[in-house]
Amino acid sequence: MSDKELDNLGRLLAGLLRHFPDKLNLHMDGRGWVDIGELLDALHIGRSGFHWLREEHLVAMVETDPKGRYQIDGGMIRATYGHTVDVTLDDLPIADVDVLYYPVTEEELEFVLESGLHPSDRKKVHLSGTIEKAMEAGKIRTENPVILKIDAKSAIKDGLKIYKAGKDVYVADSIDKKYISKLEE
Repeated sequence: MSDKELDNLGRLLAGLLRHFPDKLNLHMDGRGWVDIGELLDALHIGRSGFHWLREEHLVAMVETDPKGRYQIDGGMIRATYGHTVDVTLDDLPIADVDVLYYPVTEEELEFVLESGLHPSDRKKVHLSGTIEKAMEAGKIRTENPVILKIDAKSAIKDGLKIYKAGKDVYVADSIDKKYISKLEE
């Protein structure tokens, strides 16, 4: 697979498995799983240009994805984060970290510190495992993101479910303001 094909496939899979499975009439279960055979059939029939795609290509893509965005299990595939469709991800591993990070704009800072973190354009709050990854995520929206520090250890101890969804991505339904502080530079 060429780099261009890999990029195009990655974008298509992200769209289908996170946002619009119905576009190719894919049947997604409540946890986001789609049958690989059904996905391949839909891609072969559709105008995606992936008539040559086989299961081993998907397996290789999932295993080498630097962000760990997908899972394959028992002939099924899913995205592990980034959803705008309703899925339950409570079968992901519980986070085992003390601190997580979240980028905001300067304009959002006070609001988030006063009200906590809640999903906006996705179904979950997406947190980063490192300052660098939070900065990278934040620079998509603003030149100088402000990084928030999340006391994940206390939140988990208090019963909040935070799941590890990718190599450096964690998701939660929301984060109460008492666990959030501005990272001091």
